[in-house]
Amino acid sequence: MRYQQKGALSMEQVYLVTGMSAAQNRVEALVREHQTKLARYVRRMVGDADVALDITQDVFFSAYRTLQREPERPLTAGWLYKTATNTAISFLRRKKILRFMSLDREHDVRSLRIDERSAASIDLQAAMRRLPAEQAAAIMLTSYAGYSSQEAAAILGTSADAIRQRVCRALRTMRAVMTESV
Repeated sequence: MRYQQKGALSMEQVYLVTGMSAAQNRVEALVREHQTKLARYVRRMVGDADVALDITQDVFFSAYRTLQREPERPLTAGWLYKTATNTAISFLRRKKILRFMSLDREHDVRSLRIDERSAASIDLQAAMRRLPAEQAAAIMLTSYAGYSSQEAAAILGTSADAIRQRVCRALRTMRAVMTESV
């Protein structure tokens, strides 16, 4: 039996402490790098700033739990966006928010950034809220987050052709919605 000084940590305790610290440090770096853009992305999907912040926080908490289990696992921006997209889609489905959300121009204007308060921007956001969740996710990943169709397909677990079709349908729907409001 090995002698251990009083108050000294066992090797298992050292591993747990450093493993948690490494996970925490990696998540903190991910938060610093991606939090603002990810929260804006989610807010544009769900249409509510507070819900978007909750979902974003859940995404980073999921990253932390994942890194605690698998400290060597590479977590990329793609993983964060995939988790955020899936969580936002689940939220939208649970709340059926796309069907019941008001299309009034005054809807939650206080939560919008100054550059998002123009009439055209509000109309665009209202049109986005009319899209099915899968189309909204495809257009947000390719147009807002800047992913290619191939990258968006990997994030959403589908093909690049399916992403391009969803984007095309989304644009057609948005165009129709925006021209009927004119």
